[in-house]
Amino acid sequence: MRERPTRVLPIVHDKLRAARVVFGLCVLNSCLLALPIAASQSSARPQTPESLYRSADAAFDRGDLQQAIRLYEELLKVQPNSVAARTNLGIALARSGRYADAIVQYQEGLKLAPNSLIVRVNLALAWYKQAEFEKAATELERLRRRPQDDRQSLYLLADCYLRLGRNREAVALLQPVYDAGPDDRAVDFALGLALIREGEMQKGEAIVDRVTMAGGSGEVNLLLGAAQLAAHDSKTAAATIHRALETAPDLPGGWALYGQALLDSGDREGARAAFQKALLADPNDFDANLYLGGMLRYDGRIAEAIPYLEKAMTLRPGSVEARFQTGMINAARGRLEEALSDLERVEHESPDFQEVHVQLALLYARLHRTSESERERALVIQLNEKVRQQAPRRSQP
Repeated sequence: MRERPTRVLPIVHDKLRAARVVFGLCVLNSCLLALPIAASQSSARPQTPESLYRSADAAFDRGDLQQAIRLYEELLKVQPNSVAARTNLGIALARSGRYADAIVQYQEGLKLAPNSLIVRVNLALAWYKQAEFEKAATELERLRRRPQDDRQSLYLLADCYLRLGRNREAVALLQPVYDAGPDDRAVDFALGLALIREGEMQKGEAIVDRVTMAGGSGEVNLLLGAAQLAAHDSKTAAATIHRALETAPDLPGGWALYGQALLDSGDREGARAAFQKALLADPNDFDANLYLGGMLRYDGRIAEAIPYLEKAMTLRPGSVEARFQTGMINAARGRLEEALSDLERVEHESPDFQEVHVQLALLYARLHRTSESERERALVIQLNEKVRQQAPRRSQP
């Protein structure tokens, strides 16, 4: 059977939708995996590869995914090297929510056709849907090395970087596109957010101004609120983000950002409700998982905190904040050696983080390691004046 060409539906259809795709949640809602490869119109006897292919495509088109999966699997028994059939099987599995099985099919497809753009795009999307953002980013980085101007992979890779906290890489990816123009709301929005998170407020404010001129009050207020929160003006940030959510309550990332502003303002109950709304909209929101888990841990509700903090660590394994909270959970559960390992790693990666020195001093004391405890207490004293002069980068629940 002759292999057929492969098609992919566009992910976004206008710049406003693209802007929201890059921020995060709408990627989950609107990323469309490739349609099955169109079946040949030539006639064939039943049970031939051609007829199996047509039957599988027809089942897919009418929404009978289980039948399509069965038929594509049957086809692969007689044509195991068919990249098209394997890709379409992966698509049907992914549409059924069986992303892990789809990934297996795409990986097998890449063994047969390592240069297939379509198979690699679908593999990246499947990793993304699995919330395996590091793996999705790896595939998307390979796609970005190709010469063509592929905005689909650009948007998704930028979103992966933002979700992983790799803001500097998001800036490096998006800045040349922004400088080249023309205006792209998706690029503007993601670049502005990455710059603000990196503390480059002047550059970030220039992006905000450009977005403001293009209109869209919800997105504008969300960026402004992020900038205000980064500048430690939490009450003003909360009011600005609230206005954004009044205009567009489904803004991806908005409820988590609102929760952070409320928490910094001292409104713990309001923050808790905001983080819960964020997770209803996107269970893979790192900040909402981290902060809600941290709040529950602080309140002594350890069993309730654990799933959120484990999720945060899964989403962003390199996060200092998530590892700190994990260490605190282990300490609360009496797993002192595990807690020590977590907190020592946080100290190594973030030596100016005062709270980790406080907790290490207490933990060493519990382990009767007096000299290490005294060393940490001395470091706390040394950092105390410096910390007083600087607003904390993140509030600790």
